[in-house]
Amino acid sequence: MAWFDWPFILSSVFAQLSIGAFLILGTVIFSGKLCFGQSDRLHRTMPVLWLMLFASLILREVNLMLSQIHSVYSFSSEAMLVTIFFVLALLYWFAEKALLGSDKLRKVMLFVVVLSGLVYLGHGLVQRSEQWLVAAHFIATTLCGGALLAHASLVRAEHKVDEVNKYLPRLGAIIGVVCFLTGVPQLADLAARAEIHDEIGPFVAHVFSLGLLLAAVGVWLMPILTKSKPVLNVMTFALGLIFISSYCAGVGYSI
Repeated sequence: MAWFDWPFILSSVFAQLSIGAFLILGTVIFSGKLCFGQSDRLHRTMPVLWLMLFASLILREVNLMLSQIHSVYSFSSEAMLVTIFFVLALLYWFAEKALLGSDKLRKVMLFVVVLSGLVYLGHGLVQRSEQWLVAAHFIATTLCGGALLAHASLVRAEHKVDEVNKYLPRLGAIIGVVCFLTGVPQLADLAARAEIHDEIGPFVAHVFSLGLLLAAVGVWLMPILTKSKPVLNVMTFALGLIFISSYCAGVGYSI
């Protein structure tokens, strides 16, 4: 893909970040460590995820329909999985906000949503399994970026779970470093490709992607290093870095 294919790239980034974030949030909710007030505030932040998923579907389908050009992004099965997740997540969210049904029923609904997210994750990895670099970008956006977005949502909800502030940044750092180490060896191949075929775009995008991924993880870890509580402004800055990193990762590759 090229830089001007931004609608398709953004479509994938929005879907991966939002679904990855909900997988983490669902795990935190299942842990039972959030009191009613914290849980309610957390659910108030979730419309951002729904907006991202809606934007993902619109960018993917409307642009494909208008251009009438086949694209490597047009995995109908992946778009279907995003749509299914979106519908199930909305049903759960409305039930939770309106306190419809029993608490056990809503937990079952949450489990179904998380399961559909895991199916999306597994499907995405299978689709990208032939290209390790593309698979690494997918993991970095969905799991590392998703965990960062989930942590930002929890900070916005003023959570009181100390374990979240300790373990989520460390988890994200591990995933980010693994993806970085996976991506570094590809620089030589991309440099050779740039020299032979005069295609500098993928090489530049890959360098930016890896650099911004490390920068985002570094910013995310700052509260741990300074022994302070994470604040929303810092989390938002880290999110911006990883969002641009994910966009750059999509340039020049079939995702």
